[in-house]
Amino acid sequence: MEPLGGLALDGKRTSLELYQTHRATLLSYATRLSGDKTVAEDIVQDVWLLFSRQRVETIAAPLNYLRTIVRNLVITRVRKEGVENTAGSDFEAVTAEIADDQVSPEENVASREAMKRIVDAIAAMPDLRQRQAIRMYHFEGLKLREIAVHLDLSLTRVHGLIEDGMAICDRVRKEGQ
Repeated sequence: MEPLGGLALDGKRTSLELYQTHRATLLSYATRLSGDKTVAEDIVQDVWLLFSRQRVETIAAPLNYLRTIVRNLVITRVRKEGVENTAGSDFEAVTAEIADDQVSPEENVASREAMKRIVDAIAAMPDLRQRQAIRMYHFEGLKLREIAVHLDLSLTRVHGLIEDGMAICDRVRKEGQ
């Protein structure tokens, strides 16, 4: 049926009526997402252009649908601006700000030296069971119960051995810094 003054003759709402009803809400939502009222106005206008082509009767929740369009348009605009802001920029200047996941050679050497000191500290522990418990737990990945069975010790004793040994290792690590 043809709409008459924004209302359909059969009582169903038209896309224009739904848009006009929710325009203020959409504008507020777009402003909140984009942070700019002018951009929000543009977004809401684009929403109308997209929404006006839809068959309203097939949309179960028109406001949610309109909000989704707003959100998607804001995301698209932000991505586009991000690309545009880097266009023509000096590659070295832009990439200098990006964190490098690679460990520096100096950090690599320092980590190896710290690990060697810790392994030496474990080897120098006077209690054989403590050395074994730490190795089994931290290097072999055994659980406390498995270590307790293997060393024929209580779970509490194994936990204490590992805890005391780790305190020694932590002190050795801090001394090396």
